Amino acid sequence: MWVMVAGVAGAQQAGGGAGPGSVPGIDGPLVCPVTAAKEPAANAAETARAAALPRPTVESARKTAEMEAADPTVLVAAEPMENFGVARYRVRDYGECMGNEGCYWKDMDAQFKRAEAALTADLAKHGKGEKLALVLDIDETTLSSYCELKREDYGYVSEMFNAWVVTPEAAMGIPGTLRLFKQAKAAGLAVFFLSGRPEEQRAATERNLRAAGYEGWAGVLLRDAEEKKMATGLYKASERRKLVAAGYILAMSVGDQWSDLTGEPKAEVSVKVPNPFGYLP
Repeated sequence: MWVMVAGVAGAQQAGGGAGPGSVPGIDGPLVCPVTAAKEPAANAAETARAAALPRPTVESARKTAEMEAADPTVLVAAEPMENFGVARYRVRDYGECMGNEGCYWKDMDAQFKRAEAALTADLAKHGKGEKLALVLDIDETTLSSYCELKREDYGYVSEMFNAWVVTPEAAMGIPGTLRLFKQAKAAGLAVFFLSGRPEEQRAATERNLRAAGYEGWAGVLLRDAEEKKMATGLYKASERRKLVAAGYILAMSVGDQWSDLTGEPKAEVSVKVPNPFGYLP
């Protein structure tokens, strides 16, 4: 028996539901559901006002800084770090595939196409009697939190984020991950989802995985009370060790954070997918 371990994080465009064998690629941002019902009424007018303002760009911010700094009457401060507001413009441009920052969705899809080819090559090295495992992370690898991150202005507000991921709106599967999942299933691999999410989110996580098209996995690995005290990299490495102890060969590991991939045992192939929105040590 072959085994694939997958995590939860992903995205699909509006109307992106796809039947077996027809999982599309993606070359632009997904269309987010309307979340006005979750937004306090007091903030609705401000949200509408902000949306009507001219859209600031990274380039306009740079030009303003250069022009003003050239004025000999201006005392220019040392600013060794990029302005955080401008950094958010860059993240937004990348996520929405606008300006000169590239396109997150195209880069994500391209990396999964590389992963598909790498999985095919790796499986060719093994016999059908071997127990092979592919490890994927969860958030921003199998299910996408893009719509919530966008609503939080690309910040991370834990209470808002954790309230959102357990809602049906969070069932947004990344097309490339779903292709990889279907490829593995067709080849006879079992699939495990390995996530840093807490055990308390199991029911909602499994529901959203199924709603996003992931059916027939072998397990969903979430943190229990003791594992919450562990650093993410140590926790995920320990879960991979359990799979190896159970007789599995780790063929591939996929995640959006380096902490999804580091530590021993490592997979035969590790795949880092892009995530410009956050860093998890």
